[in-house]
Amino acid sequence: MNPLRLAALLTTAATVAVLGSAPAFAASEPGCDHERPITPFDVAGGDNPVVTVTGRVVELRASNTTQCAWGRISGGTNGEEVWTDRRKPDGSDYQGFLGYTRIDHGDGKHTDAFKNDNRLMRACGSSQGHIECTGWF
Repeated sequence: MNPLRLAALLTTAATVAVLGSAPAFAASEPGCDHERPITPFDVAGGDNPVVTVTGRVVELRASNTTQCAWGRISGGTNGEEVWTDRRKPDGSDYQGFLGYTRIDHGDGKHTDAFKNDNRLMRACGSSQGHIECTGWF
């Protein structure tokens, strides 16, 4: 596994362990929606989408129309989680667990959408205790 990816997974796992559970964040930012979505494949520090060790698919979706992005998990079961993280290209101003949500019915769920604002974003998902994140876009 890529050392940067491993570090990101360990940081996320440590955050969840300290908090006990991920905090809820505000709904989509003004001007964001899921309009004309794409799946960016040219990401840094990983893949997009990511197939987890449990077979779930975690994906970062984006809209070039609204300049927003969101996370999606599919092939899952109730209680599995998805969220997005956002940071500046230099790694500063990290914001995690944006749009955190859990599958409550069906086999998938997506987060609310958040502005890129010249920042990098990734999607993360948790399935059966395993956390996987996409690369940064």
